[in-house]
Amino acid sequence: MRSVERKQAQTKLVTLLKKKRIMEENSNMTAERSLEIITKQIEQNRRAVSKTLGQSLYISGLCIMAITVLVAVINFLAMSSGMVGIGHLLWFLLPVAIWFFSRKYIKERAHTPTNMVGQMVAKTWQTFGIFGLGFFIVAIVCTAILLPMMTVAEYSVVQIRVAPIIVLLMGMAIAMSGQILNQRWLVWFGVVAGLLCFVWEHFEVGASLLTKCVAIEPYEASVFMSTLPCITIFIFGCVGLLLPGMMLKKQSA
Repeated sequence: MRSVERKQAQTKLVTLLKKKRIMEENSNMTAERSLEIITKQIEQNRRAVSKTLGQSLYISGLCIMAITVLVAVINFLAMSSGMVGIGHLLWFLLPVAIWFFSRKYIKERAHTPTNMVGQMVAKTWQTFGIFGLGFFIVAIVCTAILLPMMTVAEYSVVQIRVAPIIVLLMGMAIAMSGQILNQRWLVWFGVVAGLLCFVWEHFEVGASLLTKCVAIEPYEASVFMSTLPCITIFIFGCVGLLLPGMMLKKQSA
């Protein structure tokens, strides 16, 4: 009788152990599956954010490059009428153009999850845009106030040079974007190109070389001097925005 009871107890114990083992295996499988689903979702979110950010940088780069071409063409065409640098007023249209084309072509922006990297890059360029346009407005107001009160020689000493500050700010924004995106080449490009282009524009190296190498009138030199910064900003827009945007789009594919 005791042997029968012992055998039944052993059978029950074995059954309980088997059930416990099965439950543990199911629990482990559920945890592994949950981890797999979470990892997959994070990867999908990362790709979605990278794609949206890449498209934003790509569109911003194209808009900057297009505006620089328009500014240069208008400045050149306006040379005969004496309206030197009038094309630079088109820079006020840049934020509108970026906003319009971003809304038009980035359809999935509303469904893209928030991401710290994307927000930091976006805020960096938004800050650059605010400072750049703000400084441009201050320069226009100061020019309107000071130019009637001074001779051309006096004004050339105290005038606010917009292009050197803009390229320096753009180089800073590119370097910060490179740090955020962990792209070392972008950091070095922003630092080196920003500083070199600042010196180039501030000391008017391009205009000096142009007047020494080509026989042109001083008035024509001033026109070309107002157009030369467009080349610098065009290169910055291509390398600092267009190329990183293409890289992020390619990584998210």
